[in-house]
Amino acid sequence: MERKLSTLHILLLCLSVCSVCLSACTNGDRRESNGAVRPEKLGFEGGNLNAGGLMCGDGNGWVYYRSESDYWCLYKAKLDGSGKAKLSDGCPQNINVLDGWVYYSNFRDGFSIYRVRVDGKEETKLVDGYCSNLYVAESGLYFDMRDEHNSAQIYHANLDGSEMKLIIPDMKLCYYYDGIVYCSNTQKLCTYDLETGTLSAICEEYTYNVSVNDSGIYFWDVNNDCFCRIDGVRSTEVIVSGGDFYNLTGTKLYHTGYGGVSSKSACIYCVDVDTKERERVLSLSDQYFDIDGNLLGLTVDMQITEIVDESLFDDEGQFIGYSENCSYTYVIEDLAFARGSLRKSIFETGKLDCLILLDGGNGVVWD
Repeated sequence: MERKLSTLHILLLCLSVCSVCLSACTNGDRRESNGAVRPEKLGFEGGNLNAGGLMCGDGNGWVYYRSESDYWCLYKAKLDGSGKAKLSDGCPQNINVLDGWVYYSNFRDGFSIYRVRVDGKEETKLVDGYCSNLYVAESGLYFDMRDEHNSAQIYHANLDGSEMKLIIPDMKLCYYYDGIVYCSNTQKLCTYDLETGTLSAICEEYTYNVSVNDSGIYFWDVNNDCFCRIDGVRSTEVIVSGGDFYNLTGTKLYHTGYGGVSSKSACIYCVDVDTKERERVLSLSDQYFDIDGNLLGLTVDMQITEIVDESLFDDEGQFIGYSENCSYTYVIEDLAFARGSLRKSIFETGKLDCLILLDGGNGVVWD
């Protein structure tokens, strides 16, 4: 008796075929003469992409980044900040670097995926569309793209953008590691095995800032406000409670918090996930200042609404003061950087926002 296949059956069959092809692509070219499979080369490190991917290293002393000093264009520089050079007028997010190419999603072109050589030549659009969460590996491009209903769909494409295929419908891409795609919706975190085509739920929580390495699966449990690790037997361990803007790279977990004399200043902390030891790697000022950097004699823990000096408010009644702040950390070859605002950046570059090299103190204006 002949049986007709439903649309769902056809979709699942297509996804299964894609999985077999992707598995062959993932492992086939990496098998050595003794039968062992060498680790796959990746265009990213740790949690940098979950932090927006505004900075990426190549492992050879170069940083590729979105410049705060030149209208968010794509730049490269050495780790010490020397040798800065513009590569593109594109506005990059999700920066990956692999085999002499810089890959990124371009804000100025609706988040379409581009690549350009590390010398700034041969810039090419690879994928047209609203693309985010781009992970680049030897086996290709992994990313999600919004459909006509603004729903994220996860795709794979070759490194030149060809043969784009849907691999996981109705999911957001969270991470890629060793042949496994980590994906989520607001109710759960899942793994998708490219070899078997199996989708499995591993955490029934709303998760963010996912990072994966050989020691486990790490994520921010949003509803319970804690950063956790799942090991091989799926037991969940709380690493840190509280904080924000998490980035786990290697054994170091960076996150923002508050500190200082009044406990109201913005800070960045680094936690060793094995020993739980924590150190403050950036301490920002609690002073308000104007756009020219002049101190206003006010601190962030004061009740601004009680100030009677009308000169500190604009015509619409908005307070005109600024304060130092920071957000995500990016780890490049054991150095840590953050995007934020420093008062001294106004004097050094004429701009409040900057990329900060974390030095254990008040930070260095890097760009």
